Amino acid sequence: MEQSETAGVIGARTQGAIEAMATLRRRCPWSSRQDHSSLEKYAREETEELIEALADYRADPNPDHRAAVVEELGDVFYQVLFHSALLDESGSAPYGHTLGTIVEGLEAKLIRRHPLAFGEDASDEQMASLEDVEREYRRIKTEEKQQKDTNQ
Repeated sequence: MEQSETAGVIGARTQGAIEAMATLRRRCPWSSRQDHSSLEKYAREETEELIEALADYRADPNPDHRAAVVEELGDVFYQVLFHSALLDESGSAPYGHTLGTIVEGLEAKLIRRHPLAFGEDASDEQMASLEDVEREYRRIKTEEKQQKDTNQ
């Protein structure tokens, strides 16, 4: 499957998850009563379960351990989806708006923090050295922190 085809499939699947979350918020008594505070323990729990599944997979990368990692990634993603839906509701935005903002911000951050991979001199034939990447990453993180401190 080509990259553009994959993006279409992922977009359709993500939209389905967004719509399912909206339905849960409207129709499920448990889901409709949750807020950021009540969900915090689940975010921690799911993250811990992901870490455990990753440890199992590293120790023995078999199909069952891989499936467990995929399942736990889904549970962590559910937390992201749930919290983003709560933000959509509090900001009177359509469901999916915040999740879209998260994905767009992540894409921008990946590109901004990796100029040696995405810059005009980057290529698939020649990878930058690890030392150069780490130096650039530290420099960019320092700039971002200074910018954030200036804006506060």
